[in-house]
Amino acid sequence: MNEDEMVHLREQLLQSLRQVADPEIGENIVDLGLIEYLRLSPQLASLGLVPTSATCPMADQIMEEAGCALENLLPSDWRVEVDMDWDLIWTPERMAPALRTRLGWASGGETQ
Repeated sequence: MNEDEMVHLREQLLQSLRQVADPEIGENIVDLGLIEYLRLSPQLASLGLVPTSATCPMADQIMEEAGCALENLLPSDWRVEVDMDWDLIWTPERMAPALRTRLGWASGGETQ
């Protein structure tokens, strides 16, 4: 797969991940800023996620759904790895600006 194809595939995968919602918040994990990285290498897709809290009760479900979203688009000989980085702290600044505004977060992370 050449570089252009990898870029196109990455965009398709991100679009698919926009269909995965955080069950507690009801918004997609891309716009919420839960994706720390999406790395593609030959036959491997690695996804790193950030939990919305240190005790995120839905982390396993989010990881499972995200992994399935990737697997559904990738060739069957690709491997998918999904990890939750419990050391990273999610903040509202990670959200897409439009979502942050819609949910009532000021630019400084305080509620309006």
